[in-house]
Amino acid sequence: MKVSIFALGRTGLPLSLVSADSGFEVHGIDINKELVHQIQQGIAPFYEPMMDTLLTKHLHKNFFPKTKIDDSVKQSEYLILAIGTKFSRYPERASLTNLYTVIDQIRTMGVKGKTIILRITLPIGTTDEIKQRIEQDGLQEGKDFFLAFVPERLMEGKAVEEEKSLPKVIGCYNDASFKKVKYFFEKIGGDIVRVSNPKIAEFIKLMDNSWRNTCFAFANEVAFLSEANDLNGIEAIEAGNKGFQRNQVPSPGPVSGYCLGKDPYLLEVSFDKQLVRGFNSVWFYGRQVNDWLCVKIAKEAVGKNVLVAGISFKENIDDFRNSHSIDIINLLKAEDFSIMVTDPYLDKGSYTHLPSYLDDSVKKCTFMEGIQQADTIIFSTAHKEYRTIDIKEFLRTVKKGAKVIDLWNIYRNKLEDAKQIQYTALGRGDLR
Repeated sequence: MKVSIFALGRTGLPLSLVSADSGFEVHGIDINKELVHQIQQGIAPFYEPMMDTLLTKHLHKNFFPKTKIDDSVKQSEYLILAIGTKFSRYPERASLTNLYTVIDQIRTMGVKGKTIILRITLPIGTTDEIKQRIEQDGLQEGKDFFLAFVPERLMEGKAVEEEKSLPKVIGCYNDASFKKVKYFFEKIGGDIVRVSNPKIAEFIKLMDNSWRNTCFAFANEVAFLSEANDLNGIEAIEAGNKGFQRNQVPSPGPVSGYCLGKDPYLLEVSFDKQLVRGFNSVWFYGRQVNDWLCVKIAKEAVGKNVLVAGISFKENIDDFRNSHSIDIINLLKAEDFSIMVTDPYLDKGSYTHLPSYLDDSVKKCTFMEGIQQADTIIFSTAHKEYRTIDIKEFLRTVKKGAKVIDLWNIYRNKLEDAKQIQYTALGRGDLR
């Protein structure tokens, strides 16, 4: 059975390969010619465990990456859209131009008898709009074509594993569509969870990420309060959590990325009608807290030269999109600091290039080069390379009197007593 998956990014490519591994003939379409050429050569554009193995196993056998709709795509029974949406900050609305462009392309191609699955983060109600758009062609959903929203909830670094195992929430309009979508995802793996309509499924995707963001925001507020009162917030969290399962406060730290960085704001767009009460949602303010962390850190930099160590939004992940580190760099840039950046993934993949507007305003360097020159060192991402540094070598190399800002408490009990540097860590008011 033929399946076509539109967009070969961090959702579409793992799904394509898992689908091929599940017995489907998969055609992956992406307008990025360079990306498709790279995949056609057997080179993954980003790292995910097991993805290289699946690419080698299925490329040109039952996985066919391409840039255009061809006869095989037209013959596909399943059309799965994994196209990213452009969105930055509330109250801005998401741009769905790319999604509707593809919807119109497949309408022109013909969707009669096909099952369309949306595997994207969307504002609540978008699937309804797409249904209406296609039905303008004289087709009836559930009879002439089948439509569903199935939220993607994969964790980067576990995308292949979780695609095969996580529950699949299916939001559709009728039994006929559910039967079609269920057949596909039962082959992929994971429990099937049917909800009453696509709006519920769209809501679940945004709700999940807004919940996680809000939990982390609470931890960051604990950290800010600890610093203001000269308290060790990390000790408080760990002691409070021990043996007390009702309240498990997470560790504080930056919260960003392609999902958590935007989804609370995207959900807030649907919350607008509630604003007659005069204030926003708890997840909106949670996102504001996590955004403010970047402002706070930029204000704590001293001297002239600042090294930002770690650009990825999350440790051991090769993805710089919507990263808190980019926000910190922009804030430092506005204050005329001389900025150096280092990251073990820098320029090694499709998702690890700095924004082009930073090309002339930051210096790329190795970690050791940076610490020799930096007046302030910000450990922004807790990559394993930073967790395992030789502390003695670091202290021999670092500039005397440098300020070290440890956003993840990586060097707790390691640098706290070092006399030649100023060591601070998020939530450690006792160090001030």
